Amino acid sequence: MISEADPALAATAENRELKRAIAALRAELEHAGERSELAGVHAMSNVHAEIAQLRSAVAALRVELERERALREEAVRDAEFAGQGEIRQLKATVAALHGALEQARLEAEPRVHQAVAHAKEEIAQLRATGAALRDELERARIAHEETVAAAQAQHRAEIAQLQSTVRELRARLQAGAAESRGAE
Repeated sequence: MISEADPALAATAENRELKRAIAALRAELEHAGERSELAGVHAMSNVHAEIAQLRSAVAALRVELERERALREEAVRDAEFAGQGEIRQLKATVAALHGALEQARLEAEPRVHQAVAHAKEEIAQLRATGAALRDELERARIAHEETVAAAQAQHRAEIAQLQSTVRELRARLQAGAAESRGAE
């Protein structure tokens, strides 16, 4: 931007210089008029020639400034056009990526549903297996309790039978001992 503004600044600076030069020349012209009319006419002629030359230079600088301005505007338009092209390209890329992402989602969705269904099926099977194992464990516990109860009942019956046998043997022993005392 500075390089684009330099011609304008240079033209402005030169214009100021030209104005100063013109002012200096006018002052010189006034002094020359006082010295001599002939020298004044001659100096005036030189001043007019220089002014014409300066005006010509100013006009040339204006033309150059306008040309630079037109070139800058064209460069701005070119940059805007290139920027718009890049924006269009980026939008197309974004749209393509969005489409690819959507396609990937659509392709993955059935696999996800299938995996979820498979997982639910496996969970149901595991729950059924767990319930079956609980039932089997409960049956085994009941069978064990029944076996323990039967063994305890059998032991109680054996104990009762043994106690009965002990009582019977004791009674016989006591009866045998009483007979032997009575026989003595």
